[in-house]
Amino acid sequence: MPSTSSRQTIERHASGQLPSLEKTEPDKAVSTCSEWLARHDEQEVLAKHWQRLESYLIREHHWFQLSRRQRAALPEATQLDVISNRLDKLYKLNQRLLNTLPQVAASTPHGLACKLSVALALVHPEENKEAHRLIQSVLLDVKANAPSVSE
Repeated sequence: MPSTSSRQTIERHASGQLPSLEKTEPDKAVSTCSEWLARHDEQEVLAKHWQRLESYLIREHHWFQLSRRQRAALPEATQLDVISNRLDKLYKLNQRLLNTLPQVAASTPHGLACKLSVALALVHPEENKEAHRLIQSVLLDVKANAPSVSE
């Protein structure tokens, strides 16, 4: 059950009027979330590339049966190291940005949609299908009620 202050907050915004989201100054949430989402997209591309490369090494070179020296002799091992290092760097950068995101107030519907997009990316559907679907639904509601919101 929501607390009294939560209910009051919800009731204040129940009319659909969000005066704090009508500012004309740049929305820091948009730039912050866009930066996070771009890194997240890069992480996903790199992870898929890693999986394909590792599958190839397992299939063609029996990767897990090779010694460290044998692995290092394969050119694909260098690629795996480069990908791994980049993934680590992206993770650390995004983690730092994610820690600051709750303090960044969305001042436009687009900023709010961007913050919801980050939340959606963080809640994997296979880990929590209901929460993922709920965030997805709220994001669609925000976009439907603010036609200028685009991705």
